[in-house]
This record gives sequence, C-alpha cells and structure tokens, in this order.
Amino acid sequence: MLKPACLKVPSIPNFTSVLQSQGSSASPQGANVPNEVLSEDGNQSQAMIPWRDLCLLLVVVGLAAIVQVNVAGRSGLWADEVFSLAMATGHSLEHPAAAADSALGDFVEPDHPVPAEEFRRYLKHDSPAASPARVVRAVLLSDTSPPLYYLLLYGWTLMFGTSDTMLRLFSIGWSLACLPVLASVARRTGGRGAVFPACVLFAFSPLGIYYSTEGRMYSLLWLCVLATTWASLALHERRGGIPIYALWVVASAAGFLTHYFFVFPWLGLVAYLFIRPGQLSRTRLTVCLLLTGLIALPWYSKLPESLASWRITHDWLKWQPAGFHRLAASRELVIQFFSGRCQYLWLDDRTSNLAALMLFGIVAVTMAWRLRIHAFGGQRLLLWLLFAAACAGPLVFDFVQHTYTVAFSRYAIAALPVACLLAAVGLSCLGRRTRLIMLALIVLAWAPNVLSIYRNQSRDWSPIREISHVACANGSPSDLILIHSIPSGVLGIARYADGPAELASWVGQLRTRRVPESLNALTAGRTRIVFVNVHAVGEPAPEKEWLRAHAAVFHKTRLDSGRIIDFRPINSATF
Repeated sequence: MLKPACLKVPSIPNFTSVLQSQGSSASPQGANVPNEVLSEDGNQSQAMIPWRDLCLLLVVVGLAAIVQVNVAGRSGLWADEVFSLAMATGHSLEHPAAAADSALGDFVEPDHPVPAEEFRRYLKHDSPAASPARVVRAVLLSDTSPPLYYLLLYGWTLMFGTSDTMLRLFSIGWSLACLPVLASVARRTGGRGAVFPACVLFAFSPLGIYYSTEGRMYSLLWLCVLATTWASLALHERRGGIPIYALWVVASAAGFLTHYFFVFPWLGLVAYLFIRPGQLSRTRLTVCLLLTGLIALPWYSKLPESLASWRITHDWLKWQPAGFHRLAASRELVIQFFSGRCQYLWLDDRTSNLAALMLFGIVAVTMAWRLRIHAFGGQRLLLWLLFAAACAGPLVFDFVQHTYTVAFSRYAIAALPVACLLAAVGLSCLGRRTRLIMLALIVLAWAPNVLSIYRNQSRDWSPIREISHVACANGSPSDLILIHSIPSGVLGIARYADGPAELASWVGQLRTRRVPESLNALTAGRTRIVFVNVHAVGEPAPEKEWLRAHAAVFHKTRLDSGRIIDFRPINSATF
C-alpha cells in the first residue's frame, strides 16, 4: 500500500537529458523521410541546438504554468471535483442509504437541518486521517474509476491541504510533467523539428488547458499514456535494460489503475509492438504484459462486484443527451483536438474553430505531400494507432454498453497528447519560419476558446460557488437552505456557504425523504426557505412542487444550470 511520504507530484525532468540523450533518435524514420523534412538546421552547430530547444521549452513550460494557474483560480469546484476530494479523504458518497457506515466516514443524509460545517467535514481529512485502505473502500463503493489518482491525491492533500487551489495544482503538476516526455516522443517520431510544436500545441490546446486545471485524473492519464509510449519506442529501438522494461510495466499498470479507458490507447501500443517489435522480442513483451496484469489484478478482480453495485448516478451515461446524433458526436470527438471546440464545456467561437481546422488541414495536406505513404511508416504508425484507438474507445464502449460516452470529450481525452504529436509531425515538414508562423496562427485561432474558458466562472455550467453565495445572501439563523442535488452537489454548496442559515439536503435517489412528512419536519419554525436545485442528475424535485403549493415565491434566480427560489410563509411569520 502506498504511504503518504511517497505520494508526490513528480518534478519535471531535465530537458537537456531528454533532448541530448537522443542525438540519433530520429534515425529510424530517416530512411523513409527526405532529409530536408527532418533537418533544416543550416550551418548551426549540433552542440548548440539542444540548448536552444531547452530555452524554448522552458519558456513553454513557464507560460503553460502561468495560463493554467490563472485559469484554475477563476472558478469554484464543480460536483466531480468535490467528489475527488471526498474520495481522497476517505468518504464514500454514492452508496445506497442502507449501506452507509458513518464510523467509516460514509455520507449519511441528516434527518434535520445542520450547519454547513457538518457537510464540509466530508471534504476534509479526519483527525486522525483515514488510512489508504479506507480511500480504496470509498472508491469501490462510490466511483466507477480505479483508485490510483485518489490515493496519490490522498497523500498530496495530507501534505498541502484540501483547498481548491491545492486540488487543481495537483492536476497542473501532472500536466506540466507531461511536457518533457512529450518532447522526447516528438523527437523520436518527428525529428527535432517536431519537438517545439508538440509542446506548444499541448500547452495551449483549449482542451488541454481545461482538463489540466480540473481536479480529476485526466492529466495523470496523459502522463501514463506518454510514459508508456516513450518506453515502447525505447524498447522498439533497442532491447534496453531492466529500468526501461520496468518503466513500461509500471506506466501501463498506473494507466490501468488511473482510468479504465486507458485500455484503448494501450491496446494500440501493444498492437504496434506485436506487429513491429523492432529490437523488442515478442517473448519479452509477453512477460511485460503478464507483469502488468499481475499488478492490476488485485483491483480488477473486484471490478465486477464494484460495477454491479448500485450508485446514486449509476445510469446517467445511458441517458441520451438532448439533440444527440451519434455520427455528429463521433466526428466532434475527433476534430475537437484540432478545432478547440467543445460544446458542453464552454462557449466557443465558430470563426476561430473553422480557422483552426483550416490551418490543421493545411498541415495535413503538407504532411501527406511531403511524406506520402511514409506518414504512416516507421514510428509514426504508433501515433496513428494510439490516436485511432483512443478515439474509437468510446464508440466501442457505447456499442457494448448502450451508453453515450461519445458525447463527452473526457472519454477520449487520452488522445490529446497524441493529436499534438501527429500535428507536430506535420508541422516539422515545413520550413522553420513557415512552421513558426503556422504554429503562431494556430495558437491565435485557439485564443478565443482559451479566453472563453478563462472568463467562464463555472465548470460544466454548474457555478456551485456562486449559487451558494446567492443562497446565503441576506440570510439569518431562522432561514433554511434546502439543497436538491446529489451528495457532491450538496457538499459543494456547503463548502462555499458563508451565512448563518442551516442546510438540509434532499438527495432524491436515496429515497430517505418523504413529501410532506420530511418537509414538515425540516421547515418547522423557519421564516424563509431558500430552495437550491443544482446537479440533480435527472432526479425530480417533488419538494419544490410542495413548496410552491404551500408557500409564496418571493424571488427566483437562475445561474446557468442552477435554480434558487426564495419561499416565504403564507399568512404567518414562520412555516
């Protein structure tokens, strides 16, 4: 079991070692690609190039950190990020009411109004802190994701606290750690000319910025994909020593224990190594596969039981989104990495989306013209297999499970660094000056979407922080804030509550509340009821209809997907 002392976000490796150690790394494709495509360094000495690249890449890392930290501070947490904190502190939220064990930190819906602090405790470490085993238990009961991210976040929050900033800095750290690995993979697959474009595209991609600043496991997933890809290329080029084999196994196992959809790009990697093993024997690859399976087995042996368990949000992926068309959604799932558009996450600019697609189209045509069939040759075939597998994964999952994951960008998000690598290969086919101009134009085309992300003060159109502040405004101890939501939504409202009013939850899926009995008990003696409906995940709100029939609506407020209704007694001072 992992111990808190070893749970740290990795520091960014030295770029010099990443670049200088690969002086001949582009050689495998050199036989297939014209020399002018891979090198146009003129008469500048070879010794100078790594230092120039190092300086440029350090600038990219610095700018990426500045952008991500600023974006991360703009909005409060949304329900999924609140859920991350609850899991990392050992508190299960999504279990059936009858399965709750308060002694183990499980969420229990109070039968009476309570101060906000009573709910906030689910987002903090207990004193003494829960063990990692309790974190694993909470994940088994509540989540449909593996536990590695939560275990690492457990250690991080023990050291640095559970504030919004610390939660998101954890994700930003993993994202920045991806850049040196990305640079190395770009050098191997596209030559020196692909390194800088790959890092710039990854650092300033709207999707990359959005998910790098979210308190979820996506940036850790990218690092697992890139680390496994790097190790695969190293083993393909040379047999390598035990450390490279160990890295492949550990990175693969970490990916499987971070997100289940890691399996799709991983299968692309394995297929490539079986088709073109290079210096890696298939026997040794089989041994690596077996070792990876042994590491992941303890968790995956419990997977059938976990997936069969009832959860509050267990069927939400089987609900068809409004206006859904599978072919259109599949197309958007692929082009989102290049257009910078994601319709469910932020307001996009159609003109800039089209401009970005046109620029990438020019890059694709140039790559096809310069490389021809060699665009799919050598180690670049690995990138195509990775990208295709990551994008096809949601389609395959939907076909088998009758779900709608294809409508949500995060289920194909593992393809993002690979999309940047493929685009960088295309950009490396251009002359240096043309390449830099095209790269600058792409970043400018993405800029309106990045600004939209920055200006948006909510995630998933659920401004929980702002909703909580409105609900608490002008409050008094005799008020009641009644929250209709899932547990993570309730805890989010409580997290930002700043008034004297007590809170009551109404988690309809738990079936612990009754109309009118529960309402009579919750509202008795109150002078005002502030009803909040946010992130209810499709659950009807019968308590709202009862209040409409038995109280006067004093004021209504709408904040994106959130609803706030101020109810007052009729013909009396209290309810």
